[in-house]
Amino acid sequence: MMRPTTQFKHRSFTFCVLILAVAALLWLGLRESSPKYRYDLATIEPFKQWYQINWHNQAVGRASVELLEQGDQYTVIEDDFMEGRVQGRRFQFRYVRELYFANQAPYELLGGRLYSEEPQLRVETSFINDEELTVTENRNDKSYRKTLPPVDYHLSDYIMVSSLIEQSVSIPAGTFDVKSLNTRSFEVETSHYQVLKPKSSQSYIALQQKHPNNEISWHRLSKEGQPKLHTFSNGMEYVASSRQVTLSPEMQSDLYLNSGVAVDKPLGGANNIQSLTLGLQNGRLDWFEHYPTVTINDDQQTIQLKPGSRYKASSEDIVSIGKGATKRLNPIARELALEAVSKSNNDWQKVETLVSFVYGYLNYQPVPAGFNIDDILDNKIGDCTEYAQLLIEMLSAAQVPAREVNGLVYLGDHEKRFGGHVWVEVLVDGHWIAVDPTWNLTQVTSTHIPVAINLDGADFSKTNDRFAFRVEEIHYKGETTDQTKRL
Repeated sequence: MMRPTTQFKHRSFTFCVLILAVAALLWLGLRESSPKYRYDLATIEPFKQWYQINWHNQAVGRASVELLEQGDQYTVIEDDFMEGRVQGRRFQFRYVRELYFANQAPYELLGGRLYSEEPQLRVETSFINDEELTVTENRNDKSYRKTLPPVDYHLSDYIMVSSLIEQSVSIPAGTFDVKSLNTRSFEVETSHYQVLKPKSSQSYIALQQKHPNNEISWHRLSKEGQPKLHTFSNGMEYVASSRQVTLSPEMQSDLYLNSGVAVDKPLGGANNIQSLTLGLQNGRLDWFEHYPTVTINDDQQTIQLKPGSRYKASSEDIVSIGKGATKRLNPIARELALEAVSKSNNDWQKVETLVSFVYGYLNYQPVPAGFNIDDILDNKIGDCTEYAQLLIEMLSAAQVPAREVNGLVYLGDHEKRFGGHVWVEVLVDGHWIAVDPTWNLTQVTSTHIPVAINLDGADFSKTNDRFAFRVEEIHYKGETTDQTKRL
């Protein structure tokens, strides 16, 4: 028989055990009933999301975003692979971005690795973010090293959009800002997001993102914050997939031609056109109205273009030019430019000389790669982008302000469409004048249609296959007014 004291102790112990068990069950129940968020840093787990990359309604690549926990850090891996045919040639591209974050609060950025492989160009970069940011770059077997201020960037910034959506009780409204890391300049930038008004029975959250360079893109996310679709203004889109997609590049049409804008009738030789009036089918005039040399007719919904492009520079342009006057120039480009213009008597003669020089110096070859001036001079090849970059660099050396112009140009009667093109504006005697080093032109044609300056301006690129030009009127050089061709 158990003594009373022993019985009391035993019962007390049993009672305490029962209390602890009940408390544990209650705690577990509360834990199970509390929502577990995928994008909450307190409970985040490794994941991998696949995407199919489309461009102008063609599958051109695959991508993935992966989160790993490795030792004392989280690793984010973005891996994009694209393949396509551009102007008859097949190209492959790969871009990998790895970001390393501490796995304890505040989950700060520790460093990272960047890798890109493009036609004629391979770049591998590593960086360490400590008391200063140390960057080491290997670019086509040439090594560079630089030191920059440290960046204040965290894993919470990287997942913020999904986290905000996931933890919202109802569909969020309004606007919010999110920090992102620019791994070209290694600066932390801010994007502005706006929640778009949902349509009836809409099962996703729609967002519009204004990037630091003013480009606009659009997102669709599930109500749990998972990305479903990201559409860019250049026609590129990332569509979420449950697995790695399989590509069929042999089924693609030419990506350059497919991205152009059709015109309903042949125009003939571009150099022979005195004036050209185009109507817009399923387009908007505000894509062009920011540019002074394009004449807009709101009533008839047309644009009119003439050879040459010359207009007075604004005071803001002059201030902007002054701020960029200290830019460091490539020494080879500088030496070539100064030698070429040594006998020029004025700025316009410098322009004529350097347009002709660049036209003869580079061999035209489609190069859809991120060439910088060093790469252009090393390879001596390029398409319109490289021609424009080299001309701007050499004009700067010759102390002639210049800037890049993005737009469209007629590809000829065999294609019967306009394609993307890049040319240059030079500032001479207080006026911006358009020149085209790719075509060796110091007066652009009537088929050069500017739609942006330095990638700013109208959101022209977010078009679809239905957008086209309709020829309303053509006037050829040498014709009288009575001979003007109306269509």
